[in-house]
Amino acid sequence: MNALEKQVLRIIGEDPSAPDVFTDDPAGIAQIRDSINDAIQELAILAGGHEDTFHVPLLSDANFYRINFQRGYFGWVKECWLVGSKRRLVQTDFVRLEGENPQWLQTSGTPTEYMQIGLNVIGINRAPTSSSDMLELHCVVVPAPYDNDNDRVKLRDAFKFAAVNYAVSEYWASRGDAPSAVNHLSTYVENSGNRLAYDPSANRFTVFRQPQGTPAAEDQRQ
Repeated sequence: MNALEKQVLRIIGEDPSAPDVFTDDPAGIAQIRDSINDAIQELAILAGGHEDTFHVPLLSDANFYRINFQRGYFGWVKECWLVGSKRRLVQTDFVRLEGENPQWLQTSGTPTEYMQIGLNVIGINRAPTSSSDMLELHCVVVPAPYDNDNDRVKLRDAFKFAAVNYAVSEYWASRGDAPSAVNHLSTYVENSGNRLAYDPSANRFTVFRQPQGTPAAEDQRQ
């Protein structure tokens, strides 16, 4: 049981040293652990909470490269550099490339653009003419869920309090205590900076209402 899990137990009224319900084993702590993992991954996606750098050697006439994410998943590329040329590549996509040059895959030279494809592939435009250069990718990575106490929890210290409150909120929601769940979810949102993702106004519809006393309003009353 790690420090985050123990803190969740303290808040919900369990004794971390001798818990009654959430025992210190994979099955007993599964609900709390799953909630913390969900919070960690959401924080990585919405706040860019975990970053890593990857170096991809370029090959002659090759446009696509697979990145090996050993413990995580592709979030997005923050910066892409061509190391040898000290050039920053700009992001593009298939639609734009096809519109500008349908034969772009047959073009070679110094790469100028990159695109993210799926969960672990990077594409470049143009294909290099030699195998002498390298891409340096600064990426946001979504961490893979941790499974046991020995796994490293990839979460910034600034977000730990938020992750704990997310797990506490899900605990109270599973017990049917909506006010407590909403209270801790609000604390999570406040401390994670994810107000936009949980903005209640996103569920509202804005409509135009004719002001009272206007000709149109008078006509409707007749």
